[in-house]
Amino acid sequence: TIPSIGANTALPFTFATGANLAANGNHLLETDVLYASDSFDDNDTLSLTLVNAPVISSFPHLEDFELNNGYWYTGGKFSSWEYGTPSSVKLKRAASGSKAWKTRLNGTYNDGELSYLYSPCYDVSALTNPTISFSLSFDLEDCGGTLCDGAYMEYSLDGNTWTRLGANGQGTNWYNKASAGNNLW
Repeated sequence: TIPSIGANTALPFTFATGANLAANGNHLLETDVLYASDSFDDNDTLSLTLVNAPVISSFPHLEDFELNNGYWYTGGKFSSWEYGTPSSVKLKRAASGSKAWKTRLNGTYNDGELSYLYSPCYDVSALTNPTISFSLSFDLEDCGGTLCDGAYMEYSLDGNTWTRLGANGQGTNWYNKASAGNNLW
């Protein structure tokens, strides 16, 4: 018997058998609370998707997304990121092969979108001069002197603190706009 849990409180619980999350890919964890006198079941379920991706430490590494989504995944607010074959008006093909990640495969991104496309972890600790190269195609709204839409790349060493990678004028074809301290495409 589990003791009663008051509103806005927590009770630690240890399962007798743990979940096996070792396989790469998405793992859906879902918990339901069943309480006999609870007549409002709309708030009794909690779902969480965990992504287990391989750590990439062998270089050079090429990901063309032809075999699968490359263990990349999305997040953020109003995310329109999709994996598959692009078929929108302005972008009808992938950089190599037929598959890619795109904001809405057959359309445009959402108004008010603040979304992210996360890669698997890369262990570059053995590299002297790590370098990244990727294909990017974009059609972003230009609001003149006001920043309305943009894209940029960030990295994290711990998954919590994120740092923008590079700046306008650095690298080849790197950010084409620097506005109010924002370096972006």
